[in-house]
Amino acid sequence: MSLRKTCVFSLLFSSAMLAFSSTSVTVTLPGNGTSLGSPVNYVASASTTCAAGISAMGIFTAPGVRAYKISANKLNTNINLPKGSYNTFVQAWDKCGGAGKKSINITVSKINLARPKFLYATEYKAGKIAGYKVNSLTGSVTPTNQFEAWAHFGPVDMASDYWGNHLYVANAGSHDLSAYAIDRTTGKLTQISGSPYALVGSGGHVGMHPSGRFVYATTTTFKGGNYGIHAFVVQSNGSLVRVAGSPFGGSELANPSAIVVTKNYVYVSASGKGFGGIGAFSIDQTSGGLTPVPGSPFPTPDGEVPDSLSTNATRNYLYASLSGADAIAGYAIDPKTGILKDLPGSPYIEGTHNPNFPKGPYVVQVDPNGKFVFASDLFQPEFSVFKRDLNTGVLTFVNSYSWPGVCFPDNMNIDPSGTFLYTMASAGSFCGGPSTMLGFSLNQANGSLNSVLGPLFLNSNLFTGTIGEKVLVTR
Repeated sequence: MSLRKTCVFSLLFSSAMLAFSSTSVTVTLPGNGTSLGSPVNYVASASTTCAAGISAMGIFTAPGVRAYKISANKLNTNINLPKGSYNTFVQAWDKCGGAGKKSINITVSKINLARPKFLYATEYKAGKIAGYKVNSLTGSVTPTNQFEAWAHFGPVDMASDYWGNHLYVANAGSHDLSAYAIDRTTGKLTQISGSPYALVGSGGHVGMHPSGRFVYATTTTFKGGNYGIHAFVVQSNGSLVRVAGSPFGGSELANPSAIVVTKNYVYVSASGKGFGGIGAFSIDQTSGGLTPVPGSPFPTPDGEVPDSLSTNATRNYLYASLSGADAIAGYAIDPKTGILKDLPGSPYIEGTHNPNFPKGPYVVQVDPNGKFVFASDLFQPEFSVFKRDLNTGVLTFVNSYSWPGVCFPDNMNIDPSGTFLYTMASAGSFCGGPSTMLGFSLNQANGSLNSVLGPLFLNSNLFTGTIGEKVLVTR
């Protein structure tokens, strides 16, 4: 056979392979014709006669409206949908040029977890808060029309009420607490009358009572400040009135930092009585005042001061990041006393601890569904994921995930629906590029992360050092 005939035959054979590959999609969840709540969990797989396999899968909520895409032959993710009827479909593409899809008609009759609406990020050196709108379908972000709001000097942490009406920001440089009203349509931040509110020390972290009635802010000796836990009562317009006796905890703790607020208790990471630990305080439900829990502060493994604290949605378990041990400590909260009890097997190591190459878990967060615990690693450009037992709170390490060209993702926040995770990081060649906002969708089966659709949003004021990094998603 001549060379010309061989080439023609090869082309014809390749074309035939492309034309005759068959790809099919199987959807396990949701069921066709079902009525269910949002977020909607999609579980699907794809198969093909193409020898090269599947290249990608995607979820479409309407023709031409792709909400999710993954380069794999299986998917398990949540999609945020408002109430209504949808003719959705899952499509798969093979590496031979073929495609297949499966239609799934559903009705969303209720909202189980609130969709993400706005994202705010601290700009420590600029003294501002950056604002973004979140596409609840894809997770992509775009700046609000206002984009940046003045926060005072050195904003370091933020908290919002459950309904996303108000935002409170601790400022380290100006020793105060800023309060904003959030425009529920545009995301614009407007400072509330009387804001900012003076703190006797440098603002550290902020926690909000689940009812929205109280705000608590920790202060440290950073930049010449004093330490304690400042308590405020929230007024109807979002303004704050200091609780009598505030700040609290100065005699029991030194430099309280990370904070978690449950219905009845406040927990802070701090040093006290010569060791690192977790301070616990009971809340006076009328005044908002704090009283130390018997036995507080509770020691942590090796006396390490946790960098971050997080609790599950029902607030009966507490988790603390231990960067020196490459581990997450877990505690059960006694609902009657507030006393902390170590969970079996705690602390939970991020795989294998190598002191020469530590990961340094910095920020820890339980996802709103309670299925996973995530940690952003200070010394490695990655996120570590633990699977969480819903009945016991016990953690099992799953994996650590990293991305080429992304460095220092040592902050993070999971949106209220448990669908997306956001971080500020450095991007580009050898991570010497500009600061950027990154988003990832969560795989509901194993906690793995997949980059969201849409471009990265660059912002030179983001990521200005370990101090002053905070990203927060509101509903």
